[in-house]
Amino acid sequence: MNSRYKKLMSNSLVFAIGNLGSKLISFLLVPLYTYVLTTSQYGTVDVLTTTVSVFLPVSSLSIFDAVFRFIMDKNENKKSVFTNGLLVTLYSTVLMIIAYPILLFFKVPLALPFLIILFLNILFSIFQNFTRGIGFVKIFALAGIVSAVTLGLSNILFLVIFKLGISGYLFSIIFSLLCSIIFISLSTRIWRFIDLKYASFKEIKKFLKYSIPLIPNSLSWWLTNDASRFFILFFVGVSGNGLFAVSNKIPTILSVFFSIFAQAWQISAVSEFDKDDASEFYSKVFNLLISFSFVLIAIFVLFVKPFMQIYVSSKFFQAWEYVPVLLLAATFSNFSAFLGTTYLAAKRTSGIFSTTVFGMVINVMACWLLIPVIGVHGAGIGGSLGFLTVTILRYFQTKRFLIITVDWNKSISSFVLVLFMTGILLMHAPFSYLLNSIAMVSILLVNRKQLLIITQKTVDFVLKRK
Repeated sequence: MNSRYKKLMSNSLVFAIGNLGSKLISFLLVPLYTYVLTTSQYGTVDVLTTTVSVFLPVSSLSIFDAVFRFIMDKNENKKSVFTNGLLVTLYSTVLMIIAYPILLFFKVPLALPFLIILFLNILFSIFQNFTRGIGFVKIFALAGIVSAVTLGLSNILFLVIFKLGISGYLFSIIFSLLCSIIFISLSTRIWRFIDLKYASFKEIKKFLKYSIPLIPNSLSWWLTNDASRFFILFFVGVSGNGLFAVSNKIPTILSVFFSIFAQAWQISAVSEFDKDDASEFYSKVFNLLISFSFVLIAIFVLFVKPFMQIYVSSKFFQAWEYVPVLLLAATFSNFSAFLGTTYLAAKRTSGIFSTTVFGMVINVMACWLLIPVIGVHGAGIGGSLGFLTVTILRYFQTKRFLIITVDWNKSISSFVLVLFMTGILLMHAPFSYLLNSIAMVSILLVNRKQLLIITQKTVDFVLKRK
């Protein structure tokens, strides 16, 4: 097997072990939340954790992205990168100290746990990205398992045994983040890479020149991905947001598969970008991703309704209706993220922002217009349109520095079949399961060549490891 594919699959396997274990635990916790928390309570904590993701890039200056990218350059000093990256996070500490009394003055609810969770996420992100960048991929993956296991155990303790409700949920998040940070620190002896003699304003300026353009992109990405929650909160209510949060757990599975691949792909994308046949490599991997994604969507759409009957309590069952369109939104998000890696490899981060802004505008406008009319369904449609816009723009924009060729016949055929399955399911059409089963087989046939390639490379990889 070509060494580049072997490296990609090897890293993907490591990240899969770590991510699937951690995400499985997180996925299995959802039934617990739906039985212990009301739809309003679940909607409240979902808004808080979403807000953390909004402030994460701003309060950290996205320095963790710069740490990962620059540590991948062979001529960079590890101690210099980590020390200067960590110094930037001191800005976050000062920001938290200043922000707390201001939030108290305005009587913002849950201000202290919000700031604690935000700061721990910043620290965890820089530790994670540095660990992954220097090649400790197993520790990086295991940190995810540690986080999930501690989250699960603490949820049982605080939610089931002590019945602390929202407070118990937040305590669990804080505890799991602390355990993960300690695990990475001890496993890598990360203090070895802190050396103040490498502190350099020039280095910090170089990192920030790379990372600061990613901040508006992250905010725009949030507006494209998560702003719909606030529209739902305003037009539908907290309970509607709770249903939306639960329905999003199914598309999250799709995102998990992509995140496993993406963590390995970022390493390969950077290391292979300057090669003569980089275009061919990127194109082949992207087409494999497209085929695999549409096949997964078809499987989820086929079984989502009976699955939700056993997965959540009856008060959350209605959430199944929102899953199919959210699956499309997650898929287009993954496609656009893949193309976004090309900008990172080329160190042209400004292009990421410009494309995301267009997607943000489309999503916000669609949510504003559709959610008051069709409720939570409008959020899924808005997200799908927004991420589809970003994907198309990035596909054509990245041609300036790397040409990626897409098999449009397969991609469009698969997309149309998925839309057909979604329509059949939502309209409760007669013989819907039979019709969707036929469509499912059709998608498999359309993508059979790509699926065979994935299967063959996987088998080759496993046999060679043995």
